[in-house]
Amino acid sequence: MSPPGKSQRPSPTETATTEDLAPAIKRELRRLGRRLREARQARGLTQEQAAEVMGLHPKYMPRLEGGTANPTVATLVAASVAYDVALSELFAEPHDEDAAT
Repeated sequence: MSPPGKSQRPSPTETATTEDLAPAIKRELRRLGRRLREARQARGLTQEQAAEVMGLHPKYMPRLEGGTANPTVATLVAASVAYDVALSELFAEPHDEDAAT
């Protein structure tokens, strides 16, 4: 136990590894992709139109929306501007969207 006022760091064996996090990361990327697709569709844009507005290659859009791409912060900011949604909305907690997954 740590002395009072000292934070206790997990030992290396208690720290989650990338392998441990992989399922959660994949799930969150799929969720983010769904939100991006919904926001694009709400603006009435095709994937090609959205890619052009965001400065992305059109072939990247299916990967982005499918949750298989690892977008940069700049890409997410471009999406929030292009789709006129707050960046935080892309990460908002789902209501019931992942209940079955």
